[in-house]
Amino acid sequence: MNNEAQTQQDEAMITLEGEDGHSYSCQILDIFEFDNQEYALLLKMGDVKSDSAEEEEGSLVIMRLIQREDQSIFQTIESDDEFERVVAHVEELARQSEQEHAGED
Repeated sequence: MNNEAQTQQDEAMITLEGEDGHSYSCQILDIFEFDNQEYALLLKMGDVKSDSAEEEEGSLVIMRLIQREDQSIFQTIESDDEFERVVAHVEELARQSEQEHAGED
C-alpha cells in the first residue's frame, strides 16, 4: 500500500451502532484479509451523542467486513474461536511491524 492510500485510510472515520443503541465514532486503522475473510481494525473514538469521556474511548475493535454491492458492512464477530484467531493474527502483524521498524533504526 502506498503512503497516499495509507494516509487516506488513516483518516477514514465511520459511525457504528452498538448493541446498546448508542452510536460510536471509529477510525479505521487497517483493513486486512485473514482466512479468506476481510476484517477491519478500528479505534473507538467515543459515543457520538455524548460529550463526556467514555470508558471505552480509545479501545481497539475488530469487526468482520462484508462487501455487498457498493456497501461495506461491518459485522460483530460472534464466534469466540474466530475472534481469538483474528486477535492472534493482529498481534502477529503488530509484532512483525514492530520488528520491521526496529530494523530501520
